Amino acid sequence: MKMVLRTLGVLALLGAIGGGAVVGFGLYNVSAQVGHWPGVSWVLHSTFRNSVGLRAMPEDEVPDNLSDPAMIELGARHYDSACADCHSVPGEERTATMRAMLPAPPHIYDAVEDWEPNELHWIVYNGIKMSGMPAWPGVGREEEVWPVVAYLVAVQEGIEPEAQRALTEVGEDGPAGAGYCAGCHIDVDSHVPRLDILSADYIAAELQAYHAGDRESGIMEQAATDVPQTAHLDLAEYFAQTPIERPAGEGSAEGETLATRGSNDVPACTACHGPGQTEAQRFPSLSGQDEAYLATQLRLWRDGGRTGSEKMTIAAEELTDEEIDALAAWFASLEPAEGDEVSQE
Repeated sequence: MKMVLRTLGVLALLGAIGGGAVVGFGLYNVSAQVGHWPGVSWVLHSTFRNSVGLRAMPEDEVPDNLSDPAMIELGARHYDSACADCHSVPGEERTATMRAMLPAPPHIYDAVEDWEPNELHWIVYNGIKMSGMPAWPGVGREEEVWPVVAYLVAVQEGIEPEAQRALTEVGEDGPAGAGYCAGCHIDVDSHVPRLDILSADYIAAELQAYHAGDRESGIMEQAATDVPQTAHLDLAEYFAQTPIERPAGEGSAEGETLATRGSNDVPACTACHGPGQTEAQRFPSLSGQDEAYLATQLRLWRDGGRTGSEKMTIAAEELTDEEIDALAAWFASLEPAEGDEVSQE
């Protein structure tokens, strides 16, 4: 037994010495021109697939609105900005530089071919070590990944190149960067906030917060750093003055009751967010705001994915999903009222 232990000890020591030599003397060639040793690619890819399969959420937790056209368009526009440089888009090839990477990022068709929606969500949110695939910038913002997943599922089902171009076309109106921003905030008719009911000061402050990483959002942090920081105020002024037509939904008595009910700890929602404010406040008006966006933000406040306001955290922490949906529907059903604009929060 002692001989076996001594042998194992010697082998471990020799292995450590060999490993140290590889590291210390640079014996392992890290050139992407050379490629991996035989079998290494298979080991890495198998580890990748099994790791994702182990950690992805259960399939029954996948939302049922991945076929929503607005979700698909929002995901397509973010993908085009943040992902297409590596994985290309339907109807186009990857560049020679991308194909020369090791490992080479697969073309979008190959990248999504064999994955389920829950697995795609895990990959997009977490990224992949040592592959160049980054993690989602907004920590704790897993729900933001679903539009990208919706788009990737649509690619699986076959998006034609013409449809792809229609999903991601950029207009030319307004100041520099306005067409890029309008792609979501005007062209996508759900899941994104209306900016015309907010003041330019508020929009500019939020853009700066996204740019600095002081406010989390994988989509908006990407967007705010994809346009010049010096253009933020011009963009804010442009979108605050650009009318957006959105059909109003139907509110409910439950939503109104929740919105107008205060407590000893927090005031009623309407006390800060309207309707009926007579002067500019520090808080954004919610009258006429997008319903899906409002519901998402309330869930973020409730679940700790959005912070920065103790009152909002307390106000949302006890809300059920049904109550959040009722609140969002009621505010979205209201007509934006003059005087509900805000300065900053």
